[in-house]
Amino acid sequence: MTAQENTTLKAAYAGKVAADLAENTAEQDRIRAEIETLQTQLATLETDHALLESVSAALGDTTGAVPAPRRATKKTAAVAKKPAAKKPADAVAPAKKTGAKKETKKATTVAAKKTAATTGGAKEANTGADKGPALTELIHAHLSSQSEPRTAREIAKALADANPGRNVNDNLVRTTTERLVARSRVDRVKQGSTVYYTAKADAAPAVSGPAEKATVAAS
Repeated sequence: MTAQENTTLKAAYAGKVAADLAENTAEQDRIRAEIETLQTQLATLETDHALLESVSAALGDTTGAVPAPRRATKKTAAVAKKPAAKKPADAVAPAKKTGAKKETKKATTVAAKKTAATTGGAKEANTGADKGPALTELIHAHLSSQSEPRTAREIAKALADANPGRNVNDNLVRTTTERLVARSRVDRVKQGSTVYYTAKADAAPAVSGPAEKATVAAS
């Protein structure tokens, strides 16, 4: 093999290695971005799950256990087979009882909803008194005071430094900030595998559903 052929072979191998390195780096960036997205979705689901469990527990404390249906005994079945002449008053009585049961069930449901709402309001009031401003408002206020976009990690560090007694972490801040993006209060820009956030001026918060309202209260 001549010197020229050796140089050509080395150049070919070097080009192949460089192309493989570039492809490997790009694939790593893609996978990191997917992992970050999945972590954000998982944190959102975990938060919603905790809220739904608290609502379920509040409803379970008021409604009580539902009795299982009774099985018909042989004696009851035999009595049911015998024809019996019913008076007009007897025919109306079951309808009245059925109506009374429906009214009772309706009243119980309304009472359970009122109790759940009261419990949720009390929890929301206690949370606000213990933790101060909602996390969504803290994040929006922090971004509004910044002249440059910030990542979720930068926001979490700034809030943790400003509120040492409050539990603030990267995942919680990222999830809450994504909700602000969904409410059009914050802009989201992705550069490579990094996500940056900026606050929108004069943006009013919008709550889309019960789960979102409960999330705002929990924040």
